[in-house]
Amino acid sequence: MRVWREIKRCLQEVLYPEGAVCLGCGKTARGECLCPACREQLFYSDSLESWEFRELQGVPAWSMRPHRGLSRELVLRLKYGAEARAAAELAGVLQTRPAFFPEFPPDTVVTWVPIPRPRLRERCVDHGQLLAEAVARQLGLTCQPLLARRGNDTPQARLDRERRQRNLKKAFIPLGKVESPVLLVDDVLTTGTTALRCIAALRQGGAKDITVLTCTRAVE
Repeated sequence: MRVWREIKRCLQEVLYPEGAVCLGCGKTARGECLCPACREQLFYSDSLESWEFRELQGVPAWSMRPHRGLSRELVLRLKYGAEARAAAELAGVLQTRPAFFPEFPPDTVVTWVPIPRPRLRERCVDHGQLLAEAVARQLGLTCQPLLARRGNDTPQARLDRERRQRNLKKAFIPLGKVESPVLLVDDVLTTGTTALRCIAALRQGGAKDITVLTCTRAVE
């Protein structure tokens, strides 16, 4: 599987070099990830359904877009297609954040949900890390790993709510003591199980000020 992914990626770079075509519509681009029309759609045309806020056991959680349309396509391109450049476009949506979006202290650390090593080998990129790094650049914050993954769990997308909770039980541990405020970045907020498990591990490490940010949120 990994070999075929690498072959596909190499062929893609030969036939469609980075920036040659838009990741959204597939039309010719001028050296950028998205053509002007798709970027306009991502940043502004979709803004009527953007930026949802909720709380996960007292922790503020923000989602930038519904998981559909162009936002969903970019997440899938990054997560399964090894399209690393999609991370910057997704993080760029932070430019449209509402006035009530929090201002983070300068010592805030941006981190991500670690993926199992077998899945990293299969996908060739750690999409969570790429997203977190892109978000950190947008916000002018530090990005570093704060969590480690234990076990080779089944992908969450294949499970219902109850099985998701069992699947991730004790899956995350802190890498060390966490004293700074934390911004936890992920691609999609579905049931919130993954975020809650990561929050618990961060609190185990000592984190007291945690915020969650996802690129998209699941829609029915």
